Amino acid sequence: MSNQTKNTKSVVRTDKEYEYWRWRILLGTMIGYIFFYFVRKSITMAMPGLEDIGVTKTTLGLFLTIHGVLYGVARFVNGVWSDRVNPRYFMSIGLFLAAMTNVFCGFSENIATAFFPDKDHATVVAWVIGSFWIINGWVQGMGFPPCAKSLMHWFAPHEHGIKFATWNISHSFGAGLVFLLNSFVVALGWKYCFLVPAALSLSGAVFLYWALRDSPEKEGFEPVEKYYERTRGNKNKTDEAVVESAENSEATEPEKSGWWQDLCKNVFSNWAVWVLCFANFFVYIVRFSILDWAPTFLSQSKGLDLQSAGWATACYEVFGAFGIILSGVMMDKVFNGRGAKACFVYMLGCGLASFAFWKLDSDSLILNILLLSFIGFFIYGPQCLIGCVASTIATKKSGAASSGLTGLFGYLATIVTGFGVGFIVDGATAQPKVDRDVAVAAAVAELSPSGVDKDVVLANEKFKDVVKKAEAYGDAKRGVDGDDLEKLPPEKALKVSEARAALSDSVHEVVGADELSLDKLAVIAQKAVDGRANISKAGWPRIFGMLVVSSLAALILFALIFNAASPEVLQEEARRREESAKA
Repeated sequence: MSNQTKNTKSVVRTDKEYEYWRWRILLGTMIGYIFFYFVRKSITMAMPGLEDIGVTKTTLGLFLTIHGVLYGVARFVNGVWSDRVNPRYFMSIGLFLAAMTNVFCGFSENIATAFFPDKDHATVVAWVIGSFWIINGWVQGMGFPPCAKSLMHWFAPHEHGIKFATWNISHSFGAGLVFLLNSFVVALGWKYCFLVPAALSLSGAVFLYWALRDSPEKEGFEPVEKYYERTRGNKNKTDEAVVESAENSEATEPEKSGWWQDLCKNVFSNWAVWVLCFANFFVYIVRFSILDWAPTFLSQSKGLDLQSAGWATACYEVFGAFGIILSGVMMDKVFNGRGAKACFVYMLGCGLASFAFWKLDSDSLILNILLLSFIGFFIYGPQCLIGCVASTIATKKSGAASSGLTGLFGYLATIVTGFGVGFIVDGATAQPKVDRDVAVAAAVAELSPSGVDKDVVLANEKFKDVVKKAEAYGDAKRGVDGDDLEKLPPEKALKVSEARAALSDSVHEVVGADELSLDKLAVIAQKAVDGRANISKAGWPRIFGMLVVSSLAALILFALIFNAASPEVLQEEARRREESAKA
């Protein structure tokens, strides 16, 4: 007798109770995973604030890369483990630990000041956040595997497309809600982008412990294949075959094979699973390039303010939720369980939308929101279905492990979307920075009474302060016509006046000019501001082109497994062919 049979509760459960628990498990895992996203994507809106205190894009990208790779490994390892552990305990503990890592990230400045007062502040803050973000990557891997296991055990194969799609909107709602939340919270300071989501997620851990349970059999219910066949009225022989297959598996598998044999047979030796792994790598390049960097590149490359960028990214997630739902319907109702076909259609749309976003270089808020929304709609369908297809192909004995393996490859993509993106963009800004400094230095050199040239100005250690003060004056003067400050509101006039005086003093320290005309100060400020705009835009077009290439690569891979389906679907079609031949 198997352990599963031994642990089955000897009580009579009704169909009404069964349906209640199916919905409770579905909604419970969805809500719980939303909270996981609260404490996974909290860093995204905090990143511009971290840059302001001196943390570079390359460092931030390194955080994202290590976090993503470790999360991918954890998804696979925890997937193997989760196939044999009660999701109730596994998922709630994981969420609690993830929330606590965010608490420590939120207090990173306090930790730096209290324990490392003599060290460089930005460096210490970066190390503190980086350390706890690495831990966050591992415990985040305790979120998806128990969800995959629950869906496989509480829903029959013919429901997996729609049910996995329904569950997967938790990704979009989680990321969308945390972006909306933090678009307001960021006004209080970047640290609250960690602390507020963490507080909410701690309550989510308590909710998960209340909501979840193990398999139907351990709660006193019949296997879900039997329940599905019986409550759907035995409409065709396919469902009978599903039940028969499930009963045979229940009776024989525990005695004849162990977890390693199941893993080798259903996952490692399954070529379709490996194709899905590589496809997921490219899908996640598109998904995370936008999810992690959208607030940054929308503000720097497209000229949107940070709050508008947060709203645009939230729309990307919301439209992704609609794409997820439709993808599940397409898999179950249009393509008869063949999720790879739906993924192919979606990646074609994603490639076209990404191409438009790349080539339509516009600062229009509406246009950028629309294009990001289309990309979100098309990328989240494959993101949802890859795990579903991998789980159904590998059967429910190895469902969490197979989806975990595809997840590992997906999060290996953060090598590209994290450190890679940061490195590419930072590297592309070198020449624009030189061009800005030369232009500003030339304008400052003209004011020198002793006739120094731009190279001398550039060599002055105080020149960086001139650039900073020039940018501040340019920002303050934006929207001001001429030099008449009397027409401006008092606060605006004071801000412009103070910024002008600061720039004048800074230029004086570098070249010794006593009398500085307003128009020459304005020229210096304009060159600094224009140069900063060129620096911000540098490198991002390369990233947008990468989205197009990744979409095409995933499209080709899905074409290779166009007809991949679960054993139940293949068995059904074989029966139909036999019946047709006999007729």
